Amino acid sequence: MTIVPPADLLPQNRRRSKRYRARVPICIRFQDASKHSVSEQTHTVIVNEHGALLLLAAPVKVQQIIRLENLILGKELLCRVALIGPTFMGKTQIAVEFIMPMPGFWNLATPESKTSAEPVVSLKK
Repeated sequence: MTIVPPADLLPQNRRRSKRYRARVPICIRFQDASKHSVSEQTHTVIVNEHGALLLLAAPVKVQQIIRLENLILGKELLCRVALIGPTFMGKTQIAVEFIMPMPGFWNLATPESKTSAEPVVSLKK
C-alpha cells in the first residue's frame, strides 16, 4: 500500500513560515537603472517571517535589492525582489525576501499590534 501525501506536504510546496494577510504601511527605497533614488510609500498584502507580498507602482526587476521600512515600527532592512506578479490599476504585486532574517519585523505576535493579521488560507487543491 502506498500513501500519497497531500499536495501541501510535498517538499516543493512547503513554506518556510506561515503567511498572514496584513496591511502594514511600508516605504520602499532603491536606485533605478539610472542611479536615481526612488522612494515609494505603499503597504503589504501578505507577510511572513521571511518577506512579504506588496503593491508597488515603481518598476523593479527580479533579484534587485531594495530597502523596506516598516513605518509602524520604524525598522528598515534589505530585501531581494523574488517575484513580480500581475499589475492592476498601476500597481504591481511584488514578492520580496529578506536578505537577513529579522524575526518580529512585522510585529504580528503582539496583541497591541497595529496590523490586522490573519492566516492566509490556500485554496489550491
